[in-house]
Amino acid sequence: MSKVLKKVVCATLALGTVVSAATMFSGCTTKRPEAEMKLEFNGKTYTLEYTMYRKISPATVNHFIKLVEEGYYNGLCVHNYEENRMYTGAYYYDETKSELLDYKPYFETVATYKNFPHSVWKDSDLETPLYTLYGEFAKNDLSIKNGSFTKQSFGSLTMYYTDKSDCDVNAYIKRNDDSESKYSKRKYMYNSATSQFYINLSTTSTTNSAYCTFATLNDDSKSTLEKLQTAIADYIEANFGDDTDAKADFVNIVEKVDVDTDDPIVGDDRNTADFNVPVEPIIIKSIKITKY
Repeated sequence: MSKVLKKVVCATLALGTVVSAATMFSGCTTKRPEAEMKLEFNGKTYTLEYTMYRKISPATVNHFIKLVEEGYYNGLCVHNYEENRMYTGAYYYDETKSELLDYKPYFETVATYKNFPHSVWKDSDLETPLYTLYGEFAKNDLSIKNGSFTKQSFGSLTMYYTDKSDCDVNAYIKRNDDSESKYSKRKYMYNSATSQFYINLSTTSTTNSAYCTFATLNDDSKSTLEKLQTAIADYIEANFGDDTDAKADFVNIVEKVDVDTDDPIVGDDRNTADFNVPVEPIIIKSIKITKY
């Protein structure tokens, strides 16, 4: 075999090995995927790195990853701000509207996604997916025998659903715990999460029995989130003063905002909520998965 031919063969084999390795890697999943979130406030960007827990809350992690892959969250804002939580994942910031918010239609959007990871269905035959999320927490009759639920901690991410206590409709879930029953009928309220989540700002570590915390903030990013908090505090003091009333002036208190307007189960029984919308937008510039 000539030297030239040998080089061609070797190059071809090397390329094949690289392609094979890349294909194999793309199909791999780990117990702890990672994500990067970039938040923008007052002209500055704050990058937060997260670790998710697929073993504890696989449905929630896969649901979130799919939305991230599709770019669902990019450009959405913090629509409800509290000193211990920032709620996001459902609205754009729009100065032309009196409530400063424009809702992103969840069900219409995700219905176009291929290979959506369904975990909740309307019927017992699992023929009609609802595109909502199985509530992986204790109040939804989920138990973890070998381990514990992920605790809320500073910067952690918790999936959120709006109050549907007046809704008596049940949904069907595909269980992922140690129960003998693979499928169960459960309250729709506990299995109605869509895209909303909140960033926990409390420094106290607790377990929430009615909501699923699925990601924790990496230690290296905690100082970054603290810098964002400082930037918000500095903005409030510079624009409104340093007293209690100043903190209240930082938000545009919007009362009776219609929520879940496109929910196929809630239907015409609209829910309303009061939102504390930051007058200076806190925007999700981007979220990307950095490790599967």
